Amino acid sequence: MAFYLRAYNEAAAVRSELRGTGSLQVTGEATGFTIASGTGWGFSPGGNEKPYNQFNAGSSAAAYADPLLFKTANGWALLADVAVYGDYTGSNFSSKTASKNVYQITFPAGQGPITGTLPWKLPWRVAIVGSTLGPIVESSVVENLNPPCELTDVSWIKPGRCSWSYPTQDNDHSVNLQKHYVDFASQMGWEYNTTDWDFDKNQVAGLCQYAAQKNVDEELWYHYNDVKTQAQQDNVFSQCRSWGIKSLKIDFIFDNGNENTSCSQNVMKWYDMTAKNLAKYKLMVTLHGNTVPRGQRRRWPHLMTWEGVMGYEYVGRGYAGPKHNCSVPFIRQIIGPMDLTPVLFNLEQLSNGPGSQRTSTDAHELACAVIMESGLQHFADRPEYYNPCVGKPFLQAVPAAWDDIHFIDGHPGESVIMARRKGNDWYLAGISALAAKTFTVPLSFLKPGSYTVDLYKDSTGGTKYTMAKETITINPSTPLSVWVKLNGGFCCKIPNSYDPPVSCLPANRTVAVERKTGAAERLRLYRLIRGEAGGQPRRSTDRMIDLRGRSMEHRDAKRSPQGVFVPVGSK
Repeated sequence: MAFYLRAYNEAAAVRSELRGTGSLQVTGEATGFTIASGTGWGFSPGGNEKPYNQFNAGSSAAAYADPLLFKTANGWALLADVAVYGDYTGSNFSSKTASKNVYQITFPAGQGPITGTLPWKLPWRVAIVGSTLGPIVESSVVENLNPPCELTDVSWIKPGRCSWSYPTQDNDHSVNLQKHYVDFASQMGWEYNTTDWDFDKNQVAGLCQYAAQKNVDEELWYHYNDVKTQAQQDNVFSQCRSWGIKSLKIDFIFDNGNENTSCSQNVMKWYDMTAKNLAKYKLMVTLHGNTVPRGQRRRWPHLMTWEGVMGYEYVGRGYAGPKHNCSVPFIRQIIGPMDLTPVLFNLEQLSNGPGSQRTSTDAHELACAVIMESGLQHFADRPEYYNPCVGKPFLQAVPAAWDDIHFIDGHPGESVIMARRKGNDWYLAGISALAAKTFTVPLSFLKPGSYTVDLYKDSTGGTKYTMAKETITINPSTPLSVWVKLNGGFCCKIPNSYDPPVSCLPANRTVAVERKTGAAERLRLYRLIRGEAGGQPRRSTDRMIDLRGRSMEHRDAKRSPQGVFVPVGSK
């Protein structure tokens, strides 16, 4: 055997390799993590569409699905099963009576011994850690532990926003309803319409032609049993390509109707086959009714989003509500894109049957468009509820793919405040499952300057659900103070607020030129810092900041040791 260990700023990972030749069977693992007593968040194995429960870590023997979050006296840790492909099985975490603090890798129910060919590298097991939740929320280590992208052409892979009739369609599967949603997607500037189950496939070609005239692409639903084999996939995928379909939504991905098989070796082999076949036909995919992702998007970026979460399909039949919305960003969302299908303004019962009415405010719902990340973001409500909403312009602008994330504050089940960046624009959002309170939001991550923004927030008048838009001016030196209702939220777009980090530039160069030519070299940086030839002399009002972000007075900078510093103008 060999063990591979990786250490990151925010994580540690281990994988095993079984060496030699021939074949071997693995019947189980002793791999695990020892967690100090504290608080955990998770749910029992067997299906992934459940609310997260809080438990006392190390207090009793128990089994939990992947991933698993802990808080101890020393900080936070998220455990995950990573880079699982068809040569192995997805796993859970279990503690035993004799070692309650050890959370050990265990196979899903019904998974027998696994046979592999030597040498054989098993999946990565990772702990993402931090003294706060920030390093966990901002981490990309789950995808980093996966193999690099296998595709040479990714130009056909295009994230986007989707109109989606299923939650509120009331068993209307007509082409006229889908055209209504295509019209709305076109009006909103959204890229896709998702046509869900029980749609007449004879109508698909005509619908795609109609959508193309509106500059909207179509995603089409299939059951796992329709695309289970190589022959089925060749037939269905080629047909979809000829119709003009750009993405498939594949649902109920487990064998024999048993959700315990959703991450078995047999199903993981299916994912391998399906990813390659979809790429062959240049089709993206939404994977629904399935296990959680394990970072496979890095290898196959056309796997746009996965369910593996209790989403808005459950509104109307016991949805966990704002508490759940404030839990998934710290647990499920860390390991990959999430088809939660947020933003619901409708207060009527949905087509899923009787159950609980939503309890979140409209501002909470709108903010979920930023909080919840999905490469194809399926919005869950009807055009009739989006059109009159004060937040409609925000839904028209919000992206489906992001360049960066900045965690600000929050706690599982209570609240989450974060910013996501697209290009030079930051989008700020917060949601709460707490009683009404005022949140203080630091804005120091913004580029220096003053910004006039439309803040969507809970209304102080009207019903408990209503939302207001307030135009305010903000700056990075003054925290934003925003009052949030019970189960409320807020969000805004902050245009041109990102300042790309640049270590040092000669006086006559620009960021774009420097990046293109790669001309910044150590000697010139050194001379620039010293104020010598080839650089702009410092003024007495300038500050010097080292790479740790510490500011030094001008006189101290003159005597500083060699290194790379960032000169900052007085303003």
